[in-house]
Amino acid sequence: MTPHDIATALQDEILSGALPPGTPLSQSDLARQFQVSRIPIRDALAQLAADGLITASPNRTATVVELSRKDIESLYHMRILLEGDLLFRAVPLMNAQRLRAIDYALQRSSLEARQQNWAEGDQMFHAALYAAADSPQQVALCDDLRRKCRAQIAGYHQLSDQTERWLSEHEAIVTACHAGAPKEARRLLRRHLKAARNLLLRAMRKAETPQP
Repeated sequence: MTPHDIATALQDEILSGALPPGTPLSQSDLARQFQVSRIPIRDALAQLAADGLITASPNRTATVVELSRKDIESLYHMRILLEGDLLFRAVPLMNAQRLRAIDYALQRSSLEARQQNWAEGDQMFHAALYAAADSPQQVALCDDLRRKCRAQIAGYHQLSDQTERWLSEHEAIVTACHAGAPKEARRLLRRHLKAARNLLLRAMRKAETPQP
């Protein structure tokens, strides 16, 4: 396996919750798991560290990133600003073809919402929303922020309990897009992201509270 293959496999485990935040990743253990030498493992971990999904330490052990509540607030603050701006600029440029792509992405994300690969559908939905803005660098920044948030979300299960709410909010955003209402679409998106942030923060606080 190549370092890219290994990094992709580990990223999938991190983003699915199989390797939750705080999990140690030993180079020697991973080398046995993937049946390779430590060199491709080291390169794969370097790639994941560059993506902000793990932290590397000098003793050949890495750890899945475990962010603080302050870190989460900062990530979502940037997402709200950047994604809200993208959608606000995209809505006036949405033609019939763009809207059909958004409708398709909404349908797919709704079908996959209760499946293990829910995040892929959600990613496709948000990508379709912002495509008309034609701002690939800003979209890439948003993708990176979303990936880091998703790695933390995967460590908890409360967000999946809100599936109906998320789908309803997605539908409302799409309705605003079809109406050609950029301010309303941005308002709904910001509300959607703030709700996800608040739910994650509550889950983190609950996990930190000692159980009787």
